[in-house]
Amino acid sequence: MKPATIEIDNETLYRIDNIARNMNRSRLWVIHQAVDCFLSYEEWFVKEVKEGMAEIARGEIASRDEVAETFRKWGVNAG
Repeated sequence: MKPATIEIDNETLYRIDNIARNMNRSRLWVIHQAVDCFLSYEEWFVKEVKEGMAEIARGEIASRDEVAETFRKWGVNAG
């Protein structure tokens, strides 16, 4: 591991310390978990957006009627 220096505002540091105390974990553990969760989500999101854009480029999109029908099945009027 390589060290990295960051600045954290007092409110965020308080929240980190509170979680660490309640979970009986270290501040560093909580920060590592938070960074890992953020990166995992953002990587997933970027991948999904790219795949969706590729589907659009290939013309693989639902018609207005197909979308409305799906919403009707859920009891929503998508007009």
